[in-house]
Amino acid sequence: MANLLGSLLLLLTFIYTPCLAYSPNLREIYRSPNGTWIENIAVQPNGILLAADLSTAELWEIDPSIPSSAHLIHHFDGVEDAEGITELSPDIYAVIASNSVYTIDLRSYETTPKSLGLIWHLDIRTGEYSVIHQDETMAANRDMGLLLGVNGLKIVDDYLYYTNSPKRIFCRVRIDTHTGRALGPYEIISHDTRGDDFAIGPHGAGYLAGLVDNVVTRVFPNGSHEVIAGSKDSRDLMTATSAAFGRTQRDRNVLYITTGGETNLPVNGTSTRGDKVMALSVEF
Repeated sequence: MANLLGSLLLLLTFIYTPCLAYSPNLREIYRSPNGTWIENIAVQPNGILLAADLSTAELWEIDPSIPSSAHLIHHFDGVEDAEGITELSPDIYAVIASNSVYTIDLRSYETTPKSLGLIWHLDIRTGEYSVIHQDETMAANRDMGLLLGVNGLKIVDDYLYYTNSPKRIFCRVRIDTHTGRALGPYEIISHDTRGDDFAIGPHGAGYLAGLVDNVVTRVFPNGSHEVIAGSKDSRDLMTATSAAFGRTQRDRNVLYITTGGETNLPVNGTSTRGDKVMALSVEF
C-alpha cells in the first residue's frame, strides 16, 4: 500500500509540475544595483566583457573570471543612455549613446535608430550617413508600448542578421561585404520568437535574448527554435537584453547574457531588480 501511494504521489508530481526550461548551466556573473539596465554586451579578445548601461549612459568592464567584478570605463556626459556596442578593430569599439556614436579606444559600421525601422550606414571616418536597408520586416510599431522596429543586428560572413522585437521575428539579408548593400531578399528565419540583441553560434544558429519573455532562444538556420534557458517566470533572465559568446579557449562555449532587470511585466511579484550578467554553458 505504501509503495502504491508513493507511486501515485510521484505520478501526480509529474503531472502537475509546470514545464519550465531548467538551466543548470546558467550562473550569475555580475549584478548591478536596483534600477539599472544593461542594454548590450561585447566580448574583448582577452575575454573581458564590455557592458553598455542604458540607464546611466556608462560603459563598464566585467571580468567573468572574477565574480562580481566591474570597472567603469567611461561615462557619456550630456546624453541620456548608452545602447549599442560593436567592435571596429581589436580594442576599438563604437558605442551608440542617445543620438550619437562614440569610438572607444581600449588599446564601415552599421547602426539603426530603433524607432524608425531602418538600418543606416555610418562612415566613422567622415561622419557621413545614409539609409542602407529598409523593408517591411524592419517596420516599427507600438505593440510593446515603445515605438520599436529593428532592435538588434549582427553581420556574420556575408549576411546581416536582425531582430524586430515587437513583430517577434528573426531575419537576415545577404549583403555586399564592401558596401553593406543588399544582394538578396529579406528573409524571415523564424516567426513568433521575441529577440532583442543576440549572438550567432558556430553552426549558424542564433541565440536570442528574449527581452520581456525572460528567456534565451536558440534559432536554427531552418527556422526551428527552442528555449535553452529561462522561462516566462524566470528571475534569472528577467528582461534579457543581449548575448555574446566568449572569445578565449576556456569560454568559447559560454554565452554571456545581460538583463535589464526593470520590467513592466513583474515576475512573481518582482518588478524591479538590478541588471545582471549571466553565463550559460552551451552544447553545440
